[in-house]
Amino acid sequence: MILPMENKTLWGEDDGLLIPDDLGPWTEDKFDLIRLYCHLFSSGMKNIWTRVYVDLYAGSGLCRIKGRSQVLLGSPLIALSVDAPFDHYIFCENDPERFLALKARVDKDYSTHDVRLVPGRFEDRINEICSGIPKNSLALCFVDPFDCDFDINNLQTISKAAKGVDFLCLLALQMDAKRNIQHYLQPESKIDRMLGNTTWRDRWNNRPNPNDDLAKFLAEEFATSMEGMGYLKTPIHQMRKVKTYDKNVPLYYLALFSKHQRAFKLWEQVLKYSTPQRNLFE
Repeated sequence: MILPMENKTLWGEDDGLLIPDDLGPWTEDKFDLIRLYCHLFSSGMKNIWTRVYVDLYAGSGLCRIKGRSQVLLGSPLIALSVDAPFDHYIFCENDPERFLALKARVDKDYSTHDVRLVPGRFEDRINEICSGIPKNSLALCFVDPFDCDFDINNLQTISKAAKGVDFLCLLALQMDAKRNIQHYLQPESKIDRMLGNTTWRDRWNNRPNPNDDLAKFLAEEFATSMEGMGYLKTPIHQMRKVKTYDKNVPLYYLALFSKHQRAFKLWEQVLKYSTPQRNLFE
């Protein structure tokens, strides 16, 4: 049974600071999944472990769906607002304007929380991020890039910073990799960095079924790479595929990676109880 949660809202208010308004309506559903998992993770580990939340693409803290006036909490403010707050927070954001807006919001409304704000690309600030994670702690790291341009080796570095690190990863495979397959099939593409190998092309080119879906193939390849880092197997059916509302076009997978089976029990609850009335999931 999912733990009761007092903070059921994902919505905020316009505070006069920067609020990006170019997001699709499926963003609300993504944040709902994040909200539920943050709640279960932090509540379940309370008084047992030091809990750390790490957001590598934190954004400004608030956002809007394109064409709507309603303001949504972004992932960092969602994590700060759970009923059982984490002990430590680390937010990294590369865009200077979004970083300053996030800092202002944290300073104004969450000054009692232990928050480390890290400006710049997380790859360039990896040592600072890891130094803020206590060694004897459990961490939840949210990886929410706009595309496939990140290096899995940096996730491996973060995975060693604590006693245990769960990763909740957005894999923008339909949005990015599938649209740019001819480019990414060339040597030294960003997919090589994301997967941590170059041999995936051979497996794709020699696949038994020529009609295999590229996004599904790459998601399974990423999961195999995470297994190579000591993480438990994450089968494709445990990843949430998110689609557009209007044309039912696949966008990305949201996937959990953990070294502990208990995390997947929590994730099963999230998948079961998150926004069942919406019809964008498969």
